[in-house]
Amino acid sequence: MTIAKTLVLRFWKKWKGKTLNEQIEQLVTLMDDLYVDAHCHVTTSLERRNVTPKIPEAAIERCFMSNNTFDWHQIKLMKSSNNMDLSSIGFGVHPWYSHLYYTGEAPATTQSHYLQVLQGGTADELEQIIAQLPPPINLSEYIANEFDPVRVCCVGEIGLDKLFRLPKNGFYQGDQHAPLGRVRVRMEHQVQIFKALCALAVRHSLPVSIHCVKCPSLMYDLCKEHLLPHAAVKICLHSFTGSLETLESFWLAKFPHERLFVSVSRYINFKNTEPGIQLLQKLPLKCVLTETDFTWDTTESDQLLQELEFLVRQIARAHELDSFEVAKGAIYQNFQRFKGH
Repeated sequence: MTIAKTLVLRFWKKWKGKTLNEQIEQLVTLMDDLYVDAHCHVTTSLERRNVTPKIPEAAIERCFMSNNTFDWHQIKLMKSSNNMDLSSIGFGVHPWYSHLYYTGEAPATTQSHYLQVLQGGTADELEQIIAQLPPPINLSEYIANEFDPVRVCCVGEIGLDKLFRLPKNGFYQGDQHAPLGRVRVRMEHQVQIFKALCALAVRHSLPVSIHCVKCPSLMYDLCKEHLLPHAAVKICLHSFTGSLETLESFWLAKFPHERLFVSVSRYINFKNTEPGIQLLQKLPLKCVLTETDFTWDTTESDQLLQELEFLVRQIARAHELDSFEVAKGAIYQNFQRFKGH
């Protein structure tokens, strides 16, 4: 179903009594000025179920990122429902879940795999976490069995995270809360998974949505080596938290602006308003996207819309645009370019 048909179905009650020309004019306006949630999620859960994302009244184009095999199953089911036609989907392995996968030859045992890719904590703590973890997944087989280039619009969420510590139940599950321990995923293993997914993006000329925490130089070097040489691959630095100097002197200086995007979130980038504004001012307007980074199946629809409205206002302010609508339209056009439309 096209975006136009989806919007007609969503807003037909409001159009009762309007002339055909009025309906067409309103539809064109809606299509030009959709809100954008370029990076969002559904809950990671061991329970396989059909999720029902909250749908705000306003029209929002969104991209649901997959972090692991569990949320990928939910996203596949959700995508087939009629109310999700304004959505795109990403396929990836988040660094928080990278220990659940292996590359190369199969490990001799489940325990040997996790002993190789995990570090930190006491021997007892490591043993307790490993005892709760499932057998690791062959990343190549996972891609071969699950990845569909016709349905997937980007590779994401992928990346590196130097700070993250595993919860004591083995991996983060949105519907099961567990305290964080001291065990981490080795950076060498995170890099292996990241490189394999970059290669997937290159093979299919797909954009990537990247998570990077406290390893800016390594991430930049990897992207420069594995993604920059491939002109068809675009990069989105999701909820960028690096320094403005790194952004300006490396990313913006080296990567063509037509291929580089930064998606900003209120939750991460606007904990304090002024640093968020300063980030936006460093970015060319053509490089800016908006995101919530929220789970759409657990967040109220009003809050989703409020997050995006806030970000559009900040972008209009930072770039001294004529109006809220001008900013909204620019972000929508950027999102279309990111997806390759």
